[in-house]
Amino acid sequence: MHTTIRTALMAVGLCTVQGVQATPWSEFAQQALDSLEALPEIQAQQAELELSGLAVDTADQALYNPDLSLDVEGIGASAAKEEFTLGLSQTLDWSDKRGYRTRMAQLTELQAQAQYHQGRNLALARLLTGWINLNQAQTLTRYATEQKQRTQSMLTLAERMVQVGELAPLDRQLITLELARVTGDHADALQALAQAKAQVRLSGGNPKLTLPAWSAGLTLPSTEVTPQLPALKGAYQQVLAARAGLDLARTEGMADPTLSIGAKTDGDDSSLQLGVSVPLNVRNRYQGEIAQASQAIVVAETQFLNDSRTLEITLASLAERYQAVAQGYLSWQQLTRDSLKSSQTLMQALWRGGEMPTGQYLQSQQQLTDTLATGAELAAEQSALWIEMMAQRGELETWLIDQAQTH
Repeated sequence: MHTTIRTALMAVGLCTVQGVQATPWSEFAQQALDSLEALPEIQAQQAELELSGLAVDTADQALYNPDLSLDVEGIGASAAKEEFTLGLSQTLDWSDKRGYRTRMAQLTELQAQAQYHQGRNLALARLLTGWINLNQAQTLTRYATEQKQRTQSMLTLAERMVQVGELAPLDRQLITLELARVTGDHADALQALAQAKAQVRLSGGNPKLTLPAWSAGLTLPSTEVTPQLPALKGAYQQVLAARAGLDLARTEGMADPTLSIGAKTDGDDSSLQLGVSVPLNVRNRYQGEIAQASQAIVVAETQFLNDSRTLEITLASLAERYQAVAQGYLSWQQLTRDSLKSSQTLMQALWRGGEMPTGQYLQSQQQLTDTLATGAELAAEQSALWIEMMAQRGELETWLIDQAQTH
């Protein structure tokens, strides 16, 4: 993560609960990282990464083994003498094909590492977003439960008021219908809560783990896109690997000589033989492989530019959405700072005093609940967008590791 971003995040206290020490966030961050390691998809990606590491070891092995030969001439009854020739030959890696292959494998491993780390960032984003959605579902369920309880209490009070003639039976019927409606809303909230718990489990998390509070003033991550950005490292390494592939293809077309040494004897005379042979790349000049490697560079560079463009557009869109949600949430806080605390008590007093019709009171109760739900949804959206931006940049895991190490 860029130093400026980290400094700003620390300044606004992004990962601390207001009035609480950072310890809950550090514990949560560590448990989230542990949950990530336990994911089957992450374990599969780790196995693939180990495979690319083995490919580097394989590429660094010697290309040619020595050849040992034994020739016998004059075998048979008519043969006067038998001649024995013992020879040893070795093809030389004259053009350093081994070095180019090793370099190619190393760049491919770096590409696999970058893709693996980006995959971890995206998996973490799903996990943290799942916890945020679960926290939102729990909040909305609490609001629905409170509304149901208020309406139930209101209906009980209305029953007594009808008996003493303080309330018309029609008003009691309106409250009964409202209770039926909010009961359905409560059931929907419980269903959404169950789905949110399942999503956390699918993402590898524990629904019983409490998500610490997020600050309302999250610092917007940068939308700058550079080749050094973690999210683009994989595509950039692919370009470097493609360029190394062209060097390798050119090297593969170079002939490697073979040196040989042998000893020949027929029992009386002995002689020493030396030889050298060089392949003639006449019928196959490896031009096809070179052309293919050149085209691979074009493909890799084009893919890198496309990934950069896509990431730039994605970050800009996320930033725009984040700013809209952040502004909306800030306005919501300013508008509801005083009214939410007193509205419930005031409306109930007006209704009991007969100054507010039952229908208007029920409508106001629903408006109050909807307003609270809007605030919860805006807070969740703001946090989720921030997480998505960090994941798209490839910096979410680094940030979470920092939080796990905060005491």
